[in-house]
Amino acid sequence: MNELIINQNTKDDRIEVCTIENNQMTEFYSHGEQNAGIIGNIYCGIVQNVVDGMQAAFVDIGIDRNTFISIKDALPKVDVAKEELVITQTMSDILKKGDKLLVQIRKEPSDEKGARVSTHITLPGNYIVLMPKTDIITVSQKITNLEEIHRLKEIVKGVLPKGYGVIIRTDAENIAQELIQQDVTEVVNKWKSIVKQYQKMSNYGIVYDDHDVIIKTARDMIHQNIQKIYTNSKEICEKVQKVASQKGKNVEFIESDNLFEKFGLITEQKKVDDRKVWLDCGGYIAIDKTEALTAIDVNSGKYTGDVSLEKTALAVNLEAAIEIMKQIRLKDIGGIVVIDFIDLEDKQDQAKVVEIMKQEALKDRSKIDIKGYTKLNLVELTRKKLYV
Repeated sequence: MNELIINQNTKDDRIEVCTIENNQMTEFYSHGEQNAGIIGNIYCGIVQNVVDGMQAAFVDIGIDRNTFISIKDALPKVDVAKEELVITQTMSDILKKGDKLLVQIRKEPSDEKGARVSTHITLPGNYIVLMPKTDIITVSQKITNLEEIHRLKEIVKGVLPKGYGVIIRTDAENIAQELIQQDVTEVVNKWKSIVKQYQKMSNYGIVYDDHDVIIKTARDMIHQNIQKIYTNSKEICEKVQKVASQKGKNVEFIESDNLFEKFGLITEQKKVDDRKVWLDCGGYIAIDKTEALTAIDVNSGKYTGDVSLEKTALAVNLEAAIEIMKQIRLKDIGGIVVIDFIDLEDKQDQAKVVEIMKQEALKDRSKIDIKGYTKLNLVELTRKKLYV
């Protein structure tokens, strides 16, 4: 059974969310004021500086540090499947100091850099993600049935106004036409209200806040495979039920100070931040995060095997591959990930490791691009972080 647990931590008022699949914790997120984040928020910005040498500009949106926008994010969005973006202009051809701009946060600020923004706005709904000012209609790659893909596209085309594009989410698969069309209409109306507010503004400031944690959790994490939803907060129960009911789900309120303790998940919860993760075979993986990338090292540990060095390495690597994909999902690791598996001489054995990683990646809600083995016998992949 697949379950979603939303725990209101009474000690510090944090909201802790996890999914349970086959009695194992597969996703865990913790939300509080210090990590509320601004990704997805939409702002009215004022261009402060245009730098042609960087093909970029700096935009004041009213936060501590000016944000950064590249020329690709300032130009109209193109469908990369149909055409390649060829840039012939300079940034000063597109933006001037003092220009007013509607932008969305794409990357959080760091200690050294300001946030990254884009004019390519996306607005998520229950079944679609709206892309204003485009004509792109695409379907989640996790939907593979061609008839269903065609059905979903026709449903969206029937109600989507001109000048809008849409990404049809995985959750839309086999959903009734009227529910999808209702979702499209609601998100389009939300966008129109955002534009109206932006047009009234003469200075920088926030236009749309995408960080009602409860609504975002319900929208993103209550999907077809979730059978049970539990929370220990009456306020959360009421908020989540509004979204859950649209997806044919019910939320159960449980009187408890800590649902993780009640469900026997305290030990698993504490392990989420562990650097070292032991494998059943006796080997282990070590996960180290840096600003540039995440490095994962695979070690045979206590496992010595009983056939050959190659077979021993393959056995550890296959188990490690499954665990790595689980940990990436559980810890919501984003960006570049480099994995140092135990060396394999046989290219077919290397292919087995990559294939099992690709199979496990299908369980992840986020997009994962597995590049495979490099010349240095490292495996590279990229993953889009779901939350901050």
